[in-house]
Order: sequence, then C-alpha cells, then structure tokens
Amino acid sequence: MKFSNSVAFLFSFLALSISVANAQQNNLSLTGTASASSFQEGFNPEKAIDGIKDITSSWKSKVGDESSWLMIRLPGATEILRIDVDLAENTPVLSAFMLQIMHNGTWRNVQEVKGNVQTEISLGLEKPVLADRIRLLTQSDQEIGISELAIYGQEYVDSTALDVKKILVNQSGYNINRPKRFSAPSLQATSTFWIIDQATGEIVYKGNMIDHVGDFTDFNPKSGNEFLVKIGNEESFPFRIGVNWMERVTYRNMVDFMIGARHYVGTTDEIRPLSWEWRDGDFFNWAEQSLVSLYLSNPAAFIRMEQTIRYVPNESFPTEYRGKWGALDPYADNTPDIVQLIHWDADVKISQGLEHEMQKAELAYFLYAWPYLKQWLPQQNFDLVYAYLKVIWEKETVGEYSTTQYDISPGHNLLMLKTKLGTTKGELPPGHSIIPNLMMYEVAKNQDDPDAQKYFDAAYNQLDWMIRNLDWNDPMTTKGQRMSEHITMRAFAFFYSQYREHAPSGIQDKVAEWAKVAVSRADNYWDFRKYSEEEWTPPSWNETGNVLGFPAAALAAMLVLDDEELKRSLEILVWSHLDNSFGRNPTGRHFSFRAPKEIEGVELGWYSYHKGGYGLLDEVKFVFDGSPKSFHYPNHPEVGNLGWTEGWVQFNTAFNSSMAYLANYYSWITLEKSEEELIIRLNAPLNFYPGENEPVQVLLSNKAGQSIWVKLEEESPYSELYIGRVKIHNRSLESNGKVLTIQKEDEVRVQYGYGFMKKVDLLEINR
Repeated sequence: MKFSNSVAFLFSFLALSISVANAQQNNLSLTGTASASSFQEGFNPEKAIDGIKDITSSWKSKVGDESSWLMIRLPGATEILRIDVDLAENTPVLSAFMLQIMHNGTWRNVQEVKGNVQTEISLGLEKPVLADRIRLLTQSDQEIGISELAIYGQEYVDSTALDVKKILVNQSGYNINRPKRFSAPSLQATSTFWIIDQATGEIVYKGNMIDHVGDFTDFNPKSGNEFLVKIGNEESFPFRIGVNWMERVTYRNMVDFMIGARHYVGTTDEIRPLSWEWRDGDFFNWAEQSLVSLYLSNPAAFIRMEQTIRYVPNESFPTEYRGKWGALDPYADNTPDIVQLIHWDADVKISQGLEHEMQKAELAYFLYAWPYLKQWLPQQNFDLVYAYLKVIWEKETVGEYSTTQYDISPGHNLLMLKTKLGTTKGELPPGHSIIPNLMMYEVAKNQDDPDAQKYFDAAYNQLDWMIRNLDWNDPMTTKGQRMSEHITMRAFAFFYSQYREHAPSGIQDKVAEWAKVAVSRADNYWDFRKYSEEEWTPPSWNETGNVLGFPAAALAAMLVLDDEELKRSLEILVWSHLDNSFGRNPTGRHFSFRAPKEIEGVELGWYSYHKGGYGLLDEVKFVFDGSPKSFHYPNHPEVGNLGWTEGWVQFNTAFNSSMAYLANYYSWITLEKSEEELIIRLNAPLNFYPGENEPVQVLLSNKAGQSIWVKLEEESPYSELYIGRVKIHNRSLESNGKVLTIQKEDEVRVQYGYGFMKKVDLLEINR
C-alpha cells in the first residue's frame, strides 16, 4: 500500500504526538533515586518520588540548611519535557527556586522560578533537555517540604548507536600468556562460546561464560590469523592473539601523540592558553614522568624506534616565541624520539622558569634519568636543571605565569606535608611529591649534597601521613582523582621497592586495602572498577584518563603485595581496563575516533572527536577522544554519543604510565652457568613481529664495574623470551668477539632497564 506525502506526514505527526503525549504522562521519577542536602527524621528524600501525594510521604529539609536541594537520579539519559513540583502541606510556600541538570560535570540552570505563590507547580520546558540528574535548588534556610517531584519525558535513544555487537572484545587483539576475556551482557549468562579461526573457519577453542563473561586466557595460539568469538548466531569483531600485541599496536603511537601534542612545534605552531610544554597540558600533565618511565622500563624498544624528529631552534621562530624554549643546549643528531621529548619538556620548564610544585617536581625525573640520557645530551642540561631545582624546590609561592584557574595547591614547597585532596579535575592527587623527593634524594647524594636527607625525610613523612589518613572507601582518594589516580599507588610502590627496609610501617597493609576496594568495585560483567557502589564513573568531567591510567595503579600495587590471589584479581583488572579502551565496553567502541585508521585491527572508533579546543589535537595521532559515561553502564548502548568528548594530553600520559608499568611488571632477567658458558634469559616486551628478527643487547658487568654488551635473540617467533650465550674462558668472558676480564673469584651482573625499572641478576664465578 502506498500513501501520498501528505498522508505519510500525517501518520508521522500522529506517531510523534502520541509519543510525546505518552512521555508527558510517564512520571520517570518513580524509576529513579533521590538524595538531598538534608532531611528531617521520617521525611527522607525517597518519599518525594514514591508517587504518593500526602503530608506523611514528603521530603522535608532541616531548618537552617542553607541552599537546600533535592536531586533525582534517573536510570539513564532522559529527554525531559516537564517537571511538576507539589509542595507538602503545612510547609512554607516555595517562592523561589532553580531547576538544574548535570551537564558535562557541572550543574546547569534550565529554569528559574521567582515570586511563586502556588503549592502545585507545573513547569513545561520550551525544548527537551537531556540529562540523568535533575536538582531543585533553593537559597532559603527555612524548612522546605516537597510531597512529589515528578519528571516527565522519555528515555533517550540514539538510533545510530543501536547496531552494537552483542559480544564485546578487545577489537585489536590480546597478548599471549595474559588474561583474555570478553563480555556479552545481552546474551544468556552461561552461554557456550567458541573461538573461530577466521582463516580456516575451524573451532579452535570452546568454553562457557560465567555471568556474561567469557575467559579464554589459556588459549595461546602461535598464529598470525584473526579469530572471533561466536555464541549461537552472534559474532564478535575479529581480533588477533599475539606476543606483546598491545605493545606492538601502541608503542609507536604513544610517541607520535607526544610529538604532535608539543606546544609551539607540534602539529600546529599556535600559542595556546593553559599550555607550556604541551598544548592544553596545564601544570599537571605528568608528561615527563610518563616518558621517563617508559624509557627506563623498556629502553631497547624506544632506542630501536625510527627517529622522526629533529631539534627545532627557537631562533627560527618569530619574536613572540623567544624564550619559550632553548635554555637547554641541543642534543645529538641521533637522539631517539623519546629522549628528545624528555629533553623538550625539561627545556620548556627551564626556559620559561616554571615554578608550580607539579612543574618543578617533574624535573626531578629528568635529573634521576640523567645517567641513562647523557649519551645524547650535553652536561649543561643536567647542571642547569639541578641548579634551578636547588633554588626553587622549597619555594612556597608561585608566579601567576606558572599557574591556572585549576590551581588549588595550598603551597608549592615540595618538602612540606601535603594534606589537601584534589578534585575530580585531577589537579592534586595524594602523594604527588613522594617520588620526586626520593629522586632528588638520589640525585643529591650523587652530587655529595650534605642536605640530601631532607628530600628522603619529606617523602617518608608524606607516605606515613597517607598510610594513617587516606580512606580508600572514599572514592575521592581513588577513582575520584581521575587520570591522576596512578600517581598515588605508584608512590607506594616506589618507596617499597627502593627503600623497603626504611619505609613507614603499614605500607603493605595499606596497599592491600586499596586492592581489595578496587576488586570489590569491579564485580560486574565488564571487570570494570566503578567509582563507588552507586556510581560507575566520577560524577563530573570526562574520565577517559582514569580507565587508561588504572593499570599503572594496579600494577604498582601488585609490586607490593604478597597475596597471590589478590594479585591475580588485580591482573584481570589491568587487562580488562586496557580492553575497555579497545572496545570491551557498553558502547562497543575504541576510545579513539581515528582508531580504525591508526591502530592495527580496530574496526569501530569513538563516535566523534572534539574540533578545536585549547589543545588543537585534531591532527594529532592516537588521541583518546572519549569513553563510556555512567549512563552507558551497565549496558545502555542506545545512549550513543552522549556526554563530553575531547582528547587531552593527560589521558595519553596516563596510558604511557600504564604501558611503562606493564613492561616493568612482566620483565625479568636471569644468569645461569652451564658448563663452559653463561646463559642469559630476558623476558621483556620486545618481540613485536614474529616474522622478523628483533635482537636486543643487555649489559654484562663484573665486580670491578667493567662491562660488555651481549646480544640476545628471540627463543622462537612467538616467544617473549630472549636468549644469549657467553663463553667462559680461564680469566674472561666472551660474547660476539667482545671480552670481559674476570678475577679468580668474581661476581657478574646482567641488567635490562634502568633506575627503579631495572631488572638485575647476579652470579658468582669461581675459576
């Protein structure tokens, strides 16, 4: 049957009218939860949304409660059309109030009422507003009584977001010998699943889901083929399972992002607000520590990486750029990209005289890593940075140029005890001064500084305070710190691993408490650590960086813990959060809009990307644009592209730190004597391409400090293990024509990685 255009329009109009009419009659408050600034006994906020208009079923605020408010939380994002407010009998008429919605982490006014004399108020909105939280706010300190607050509208559905796979996986792939899990929340909870080899069509693995989660950790094929999960007629996106797969698809991308995000010399030369070293980096971007940690954890991977940038002289830019960088002398022409980026960060800080406690603390990482950077950098770099920090480390105040509107630091003396907790912006995480002070302690000792102990004492006092005062049950001490949460747990791990015998008491117990809270909040079919029992994500801002940085926090905790079962639970969460960013989430999308073009194997990227903004990241590679919000969870893909989307340097540096700690946790090295040779075995994320030879060199040293480089090669194409052999002669060791002299009784040492990330083994030799 065919209809004329006018008839078709009439049917469409009627359908829309019926939909709106039904929405107007649908009191969504009945499906929500309520909270309030205060309430009198017997008049709790839930009574304002129970559908009963009665004096005994009302919410009443306490007298004297300034700025009283009642908030309704709906199950999901809703298009709100009308709000009715029925005041309780025998309570003052509410003459003035504000209706607000939560929008991108802040309360936004949608309607203001003044001069009201009615007890039943119906507020029709000129156009629908989209929200999951609605608040009635007053500025009165008198008793407020509301019998019913009814919200009328309809559940928001993005029709373009409904075509989501019912089996959610890491779209790119999984690492061999690591946890491998998927989620299927809309399918039967205990369904049988099959892993299919796409090249052959064969079933290569079979398992059963538990509570909508499938686990195929023990499936470790030695193949470059793509696989998919199948349940009934449903299939996942194809993925690969490879040795060091996550490292393979992210290492180059991580470096390229930092290259492009540089201020002045990245993908744009515009001078941007809230920007010094990195565009929109603010004072708390944690870039230097993330880059140094990456390099120290897996140096060979970054040294062998193709060099794509060169030093950019400040003098080649117009006069408005003078003094923005260039105080540190240039590096050698063959300097690896990651070392150039480390130099860039320090150079901008020194050139512009940045003094904020977060900015100067980052420079401690540069000094600490100096012994492993100096082959490319001139000594002037170290001398200038060290002299600068000696002067300003204890400086309490900061010039206006070095700060922004987000600065809430009570003081900038890094030796002082830091007891103020930051907000969900992520600008002031607990323990941010601990690692920098411990690094300055090591640097100062090496410089024979008689005041070196003051740095250690400051770090000790700070950690001791945190052990005694932080409450992990308060989400503001954990996920509430957004992309900066990893700073806190990494401080615990650094102190414990480097100064175990001199650490404050209770450090292991405190870390175990953190781990137990994290695991308890991840008991869901995404293996996703929630903000709290009620909230999935922080109630403000875009939390993308917390998901990306959580693995660093969990891996740091695992370095401290002895409880193997608890460590295994955390390990699952490490990989589930990496998988979450690669598509194992309610949206079924990778966090990056351009992921299908930039990341091997990804088929569906984030809905959109932010154009413009302070960071101007439009043309930068590997931007993490967005992540699921609370209203996407536990499984609401129909919400679609709702909530704020914008990449940020801080999100990528959180991911950098996670990848650094991932390399550190799974790396190890051993020395073994076998007849007339030494066998060196190294496990590290270096074998990316099974069809290629990717050798690595490690340093072998004797007790006198003399050393030679020893070449190691992959044990097999799909192995994480590298092996090298050293011949033992009467008074020497030989490898590839290089000779290391040894004494009759000597001790040899082999090392991979540097500083607090190094892996070492020792062996005594008697000839």
